[in-house]
Amino acid sequence: MVDTSTVAEQLQELREQYRQEQERNRREIDEIERLLRQTQTEAEKLAQRDLSASSQLRNLQANIDRFSKDDIRNVYTMVQEVQVRLASVRGQVEQLQAKQQRTRARQEELNSLLSVLTPVEESFRDLATANPANTNPVNDALISEVIQAQEKERLRISLQMHDGPAQTLSNLILRAEICERLVDRDVTQARAELASLKKAINTTLQDTRRFIFDLRPMILDDLGLVPTLRRYAQDFGEKYGLEISVAVQNMDNRFPRHYEVALFRFVQEALNNVSKHANASTARVVLDAFGNQAQLMVEDDGTGFNISEAMAERPGRPAMGFAVMRQQIETLLHGQLGVESAPGRGTRVVATVPTPTV
Repeated sequence: MVDTSTVAEQLQELREQYRQEQERNRREIDEIERLLRQTQTEAEKLAQRDLSASSQLRNLQANIDRFSKDDIRNVYTMVQEVQVRLASVRGQVEQLQAKQQRTRARQEELNSLLSVLTPVEESFRDLATANPANTNPVNDALISEVIQAQEKERLRISLQMHDGPAQTLSNLILRAEICERLVDRDVTQARAELASLKKAINTTLQDTRRFIFDLRPMILDDLGLVPTLRRYAQDFGEKYGLEISVAVQNMDNRFPRHYEVALFRFVQEALNNVSKHANASTARVVLDAFGNQAQLMVEDDGTGFNISEAMAERPGRPAMGFAVMRQQIETLLHGQLGVESAPGRGTRVVATVPTPTV
């Protein structure tokens, strides 16, 4: 068993580490934005020079007999230098934009972590104050579950980054090198390859944006839980071939930020279970606020399972993410988690939480 005051101190240290990283990240974002503005300005100037140089080149080609060999060589050299410099600067812009995107995504993740850690730390500190003789200790297993859930999420993100954007970017670099070699040999083929490369880059950008949305949707802060759930359900359904409906009742006000984060993660984990285990064709998300409670339900028409077997503790086998959902609902929001299922009858996961005001 663990002393609540010790846990509170550890959470405070962890929160301070995240806060310091958040401040460093903020300064890095400001610096990236400054460099990006400078580089974009330079790219715009070079683009104008490229237009002017290309115009001179067309004039030379149309009246080539009127120019000396030195003039022709000078114009071609100028055009090549401008285009090489422009390509280089545009590459720098893309790298800075990618770094800006990654840094902002990390900042959103830090904001989310701090919004969750702060009330948890305060709760443990209140427990320690109310129980100076350590009459209300915290179970070691709960702390272990929290740590395991964090590490599991980090592993999932690293694998997704490795198998997704990282692999795609490596392929894009190879294709860019092919374009570079084709420019001097076959301009027509080079243009066709560049058009294909542009399409691949756009696809990668959309995939990266979806990845960032899954990681930490910015509209959760801007618009709140309900629009985020609708957007996520639509994207998730399209990705996994599921028909997902979202029904909302009696939601006149927004929840506190850490509530919205925890409830969104609950739905995220529940829908992940549907896609991985349920073999379902439809799912339904229902959010209803009534009295001083809110109820969030995710149900599917899948194959279902035996609850006692799924919940049984087995070494090295997570119980289909229920520990993570229980952590979000019962530990962080002081609510209740319920699971209903049977083989061949689908699954229903219900979270009931108190409803504080913002």
